Amino acid sequence: MNNYLYQGAIPASKSMLNRCLILKSQAPSLNISGISQCDDVVKMREGIKSLAAGKEMDCGAAGTTFRFLTMRASKEPGQWLLKGSERLLNRPHETLLSLLTQLGVEAKISEQGLYINSSGWSWRADVPLQVDCSKSTQFASALLLSAWELKQPLQMHLLNPDLSQGYLNMTIDLVKKAGMELVEEGDVIKIPANQKISASQLEAEADLSSAFAVAAVGVVTSGVKILNFPQHSLQPDKVFVEILKAMNVPVSLKGSLLTVSKAEKLEPISWDLADSPDLFPVLSVLCSLAQGRSHLYGAPHLVYKESDRVGKSAELINKLGRTVELRDDGLIIQGSAEKPITSFSFDTDHDHRLAFAAAVAKAYGASVDIQNKDVVNKSFPEFWQVIGGAL
Repeated sequence: MNNYLYQGAIPASKSMLNRCLILKSQAPSLNISGISQCDDVVKMREGIKSLAAGKEMDCGAAGTTFRFLTMRASKEPGQWLLKGSERLLNRPHETLLSLLTQLGVEAKISEQGLYINSSGWSWRADVPLQVDCSKSTQFASALLLSAWELKQPLQMHLLNPDLSQGYLNMTIDLVKKAGMELVEEGDVIKIPANQKISASQLEAEADLSSAFAVAAVGVVTSGVKILNFPQHSLQPDKVFVEILKAMNVPVSLKGSLLTVSKAEKLEPISWDLADSPDLFPVLSVLCSLAQGRSHLYGAPHLVYKESDRVGKSAELINKLGRTVELRDDGLIIQGSAEKPITSFSFDTDHDHRLAFAAAVAKAYGASVDIQNKDVVNKSFPEFWQVIGGAL
């Protein structure tokens, strides 16, 4: 009988919960099922309360919370201040500021935060708003989530929409479930006037990014059983099941039960992560443990995340004694099944997904001192407890 490292459920998706919470802020009677105590969701809940009370909103290090709350607040007449960590405020915000300008909203960003002076949205119904998706589709999602009860139609033209398209599709599916009757015509999305939230309940399913981190630790130890894997999910990271199969990992999905067993020999892969960049750091470590050359590509937008995830993943792999080649959109990794023999420390650089990646390396047998481990609280505070038997 297999003694699995972990058998249990995964907390709700922070991506879905934060989207649902923005909807609920516009329809208080909307019920949301799904629980997460991660920092990003806590900041969203607190931010929505502050917005309702006319107070400043503190987004911490949560980029999604910052973008979604900015758009939500800008729709309400008044003066608003959104605060955040130094790193968050220094991340790219040109598209967000451009959108606000196109909506007739005054905004400026400084060391103190983002200041908004709004009389409500004002735009030309016959001219599409230009939304640059080259760094993230969250800007388009933020607009969609707040585009309810508009007095006139709104159009958005998506520029460079190929990266992280799956997350935008998830948003589109969610607002449709909530009652929005939008129209998609190529790269243009049209939202008719007077859309109302008609749904009474929405579900935030298990977070598949977190599920992958747990599964990856299981791959190099004694396997895991995830009990609440969503059968029909639009989360882009659901592709990790197919990736693990391609790497020769024994995987079984029956209903909502996902069983991932220890891999006796990991096979190298070549994989386009344009649609699921959050898998990159953990997957890069798994590739470094496969015998042969792997190529992870299609994700130039990773440099705009909480850290430069391409560069930091390469740093971790180098410390494991593997050869890695940096590309503009990913990595070429020469993996090996040999156990790492050197001891080293690794700075997670305020990035939860780098902590997950380092945990996989440590579970495999690397003597790594993972610094700032509590950064996992951003998305998955239960992580270290879940995999405790592996470290």
